[in-house]
Amino acid sequence: MRATFALLCLVLFVRPAGAEARITDLQVSLDGNRVLASLKLADAFDRRLAERLDSGLPTSILYRFELHSDRKHWYDNRLEAATLEMVAMYDAVSRTYTVHARLDDELVESRTVRDRKALEAAMTEIQKVPIFTLERPPGRRRLLLKARAELGSRLLLSFIPVTITTDWADSAKFRAPARQP
Repeated sequence: MRATFALLCLVLFVRPAGAEARITDLQVSLDGNRVLASLKLADAFDRRLAERLDSGLPTSILYRFELHSDRKHWYDNRLEAATLEMVAMYDAVSRTYTVHARLDDELVESRTVRDRKALEAAMTEIQKVPIFTLERPPGRRRLLLKARAELGSRLLLSFIPVTITTDWADSAKFRAPARQP
């Protein structure tokens, strides 16, 4: 009886991790055989993230991308996966934020911003980043890009680590370019 009550309390009083933050406007465009992704992460900057940034600690938002082959009436087949990490650090002396973008652990961009609003835009608005390169286009099958953001971790019941994530967002379906002879 006690175990059932404890489980019921856990379900009722613990809200899902990352319930507020969500990915919006996930769009895909093609540049030759490169898949470019654009998205916005809404409501990501909460008190916890702001305190971590102001302390000067490196603070990151991790975007996970998956390229799937769309199949009707069955599970989609995952073709590739990639990770885009946006890391920000605050320099209290110059009062600037440095933002680094890493795609699969390779540095692709660094920039310096001066205010919090520009920092939020730099970390949460991804514009036409080349996520995947289609080496062998999968015929004329429909493809689908899925994205999810990880905003760090927290402790559940003071000892269970939980990753704060958004739900997966799906792009509109698209087709790979035809093979060039």
